[in-house]
Amino acid sequence: MIVVTAALKGGVGKTTTSVYLAALATSNRRVATLVDADPQASAAEWIEHADDERFERVDVIEAPTDRLLTKALDRASPDSVVIVDTPPANERMTSKAISRATAVVVPTRVGGIETSRVEAVLDIVPESIPVGLVICSARTFTRSYHDALTGWVQSGVPVWGTAPERVAITAGPTGPLSPDGLDAYRKVWRRAQYAVRSA
Repeated sequence: MIVVTAALKGGVGKTTTSVYLAALATSNRRVATLVDADPQASAAEWIEHADDERFERVDVIEAPTDRLLTKALDRASPDSVVIVDTPPANERMTSKAISRATAVVVPTRVGGIETSRVEAVLDIVPESIPVGLVICSARTFTRSYHDALTGWVQSGVPVWGTAPERVAITAGPTGPLSPDGLDAYRKVWRRAQYAVRSA
């Protein structure tokens, strides 16, 4: 299972989503692989320095070029779980990762140019690959959040989950993962798995 976290815009929660999904993929003592294709290597740094026992079962591969990304995905065994953190604003590498995906998670935020950037990602996901959104840093009590959620549902785009606006969720390698973040991303992880099984 290769889950690609894809966004063509930075600052939408892509790395946070990748890290939490990698941690959740280690349930039942399974080992997961996180392929960090972002040259900033934020996901790799987070996992290497954070104090969370889940990360002991996450193998990190830094793959900031096309060649290294292809090599990392070629090494994935059929029964492995791989999470790919794609680089922002790099449509070529994002497309390459998506072409190998069994599911695609698209993090987004509410408002601004977010809708058009999500649509740009959705346009490069083949119809045969399950895809769902996760709304990150959401103020779930606001009208703008509910309007955005309704808009995506009406346009037929699955929303696999919402990560509420909490500083602890996006804090990075300063301690264990946030319980709020784990709860939010557990729903995303389950829906991604269900979508893959149902495809």
